[in-house]
Order: sequence, then structure tokens, then C-alpha cells
Amino acid sequence: MTRLKILPLAAATLVVSAGAALGFSALPSAAGPGLERASDAADRNLPARPTSIELPDQAPDTAPAVETEQVDAAELPDAASHGAAVSEFATGEDPTPDTNFGADVSAVARDNHGQQTADTHKPADAGKPDGAGQPADPGKPDEPGRP
Repeated sequence: MTRLKILPLAAATLVVSAGAALGFSALPSAAGPGLERASDAADRNLPARPTSIELPDQAPDTAPAVETEQVDAAELPDAASHGAAVSEFATGEDPTPDTNFGADVSAVARDNHGQQTADTHKPADAGKPDGAGQPADPGKPDEPGRP
């Protein structure tokens, strides 16, 4: 049964690859008279392509200057220092050589202090509203109107 499935797939693959090969060939001979007529109407050779491309001697430096500032990790807020802590642990010596170092780095990365900070700023009444969900009496409407 699986051999019968392979034959149509092979035939389809052959058709697609042949179409791709024919799609990237030269212009067909039927395009010649049309290009000749268009060249006569435009008073130039078609398809029009530049004979040479002129490049400027020097490319202008249009990139804006970016100033970077080095900041000590101790001066960063908690959320920003989290990445610095993960990087410091990942590039440092392995404190537990008998365990997987990647798992240790992952544990430091998942130690997300941002969630604790977000919980302190969350309003007391946050969450699902009291009246959320289906109404108590979801019957037919009072005046359904015309269809």
C-alpha cells in the first residue's frame, strides 16, 4: 500500500522540478518580435539595462553616532540587574562541577524577581470581576424583532 503512495509523490516532484527548471530559462523566441516592436516604439533597445553602474568614490557616512554609557551593575534597578546576574553566573566558574552547568544557569535565569515586584504593585481588587460569565437567566430576548 505504501508503494502506491510513493508513485504519485514522485511524479508530482518530477513535475514541480521540471517547472522550476523551465522557469529560469532564456526568453522564448516568441518574445523577439514583441521586444523588437517595443524597441521601435521607445526608440531604444529593450529590455533596457544600464551599460555600467556608477559607484561613488566614497560612501557617505550617514550613520548617526551612538554614545554608550557604562553603568555598574550595582546602580541598575532589580529588573535590569537580573540579566547581569545571569551573565555573571554563566561566564564564571562552575560552583558545582558534579551537576549540569547549563541547568544551573537556567535556574539562575528562572529566578525571576520581577514577578515579586509586580505583585507588590498589583491592585488589591485585581482579578476576574464578580459578575463575569453567563447571565443567570440566558433565555430568549424580550423583543426578538424581525428576522
